[in-house]
Amino acid sequence: MMSGEIIYSDVTFTRHQNQDTRAESEVSNAEREEDVTYSEVRRPGGRASEQEDPGEGRDPGNSDPTPPVGSKATIPEGGSGSVPVATLVCLCVLLLGLAITLGVLYGSNMTSLQAEEARFAQMKENLTGKLHELQDNYKRLQNETHNITVQRELLSSELQECNANLTRVKDLLATIQGNQKRCNTSQLCSPGWEFYNGSCYYFSKNKLTWEQSQYACIHDGGHLVIIESQQEQEFLKQRVVTLGIDPYEHSPWIGLTDEKQENVWVWMDNTTLNENLKYWDYGEPNNHGPIGEVENCVRIGQTCHNKLNCWFDFPCADPSKRICESRAVCESRAATP
Repeated sequence: MMSGEIIYSDVTFTRHQNQDTRAESEVSNAEREEDVTYSEVRRPGGRASEQEDPGEGRDPGNSDPTPPVGSKATIPEGGSGSVPVATLVCLCVLLLGLAITLGVLYGSNMTSLQAEEARFAQMKENLTGKLHELQDNYKRLQNETHNITVQRELLSSELQECNANLTRVKDLLATIQGNQKRCNTSQLCSPGWEFYNGSCYYFSKNKLTWEQSQYACIHDGGHLVIIESQQEQEFLKQRVVTLGIDPYEHSPWIGLTDEKQENVWVWMDNTTLNENLKYWDYGEPNNHGPIGEVENCVRIGQTCHNKLNCWFDFPCADPSKRICESRAVCESRAATP
């Protein structure tokens, strides 16, 4: 930093020899006085630091002023002299380099900060998406847990109901078994029914259609007979022959039909005919009635006197005798004649 200039000057005033007479009267005083010197030190643009009165010691009658004689000097503040231009240039270059370096560092740091900001923004977006996904999964799990809880309560209620039903069935079975122990064979079936292997059978004397025969068996507490074993088929075959109802016109109905779907034979309890337990007579079933009508119901007899396989299909609307079946118990209803 350059210091301000200081101007220093000395001004000496002398008396001319052609002074007037009045002035000569004062020669003695003037001779004793030396030439007057005025000094002034000024800073450019400032007030003088020291200034003597220019009128002091000056002859007021002298109208011809003596021109000032003096010197001027420029002194830097501190007295160190002027700063070389090269030094200033170096300082400017250093400052410029420093500014450029700071600018480059600032730009680099700003780029890094922007990249980090973008990366953090992407991470925030990803984490927000994950958070939403976790929240959705949590809600879904809550719904599934609620549904599972409801289903568990429902299953628990059904299980309790099943256990109660099982208990009632066991009690009923124990009662039936106890009654059977107190009953003899003649008491297991109702009057007119015959006992065989835990079941009671009724061989009717009157004739009804297949459907009417089914209703009659139900009314008596049973159903049209369902043949479930070869032993049962042999028992019925013998009874048919013994009772004399094996001829064609007296052969009774059994509980087998294909009325719902042709050639799909089912029993009265909706079970399908077992291929290993079927006893069709030769050429049966042929689905051809006496006058050409369809045959969707089954009778037993006709050839039972000489062979085991003695079933044949017959028109359901034609009246025939029937065989009813029911489980053997001590108390049964009397069969319809």
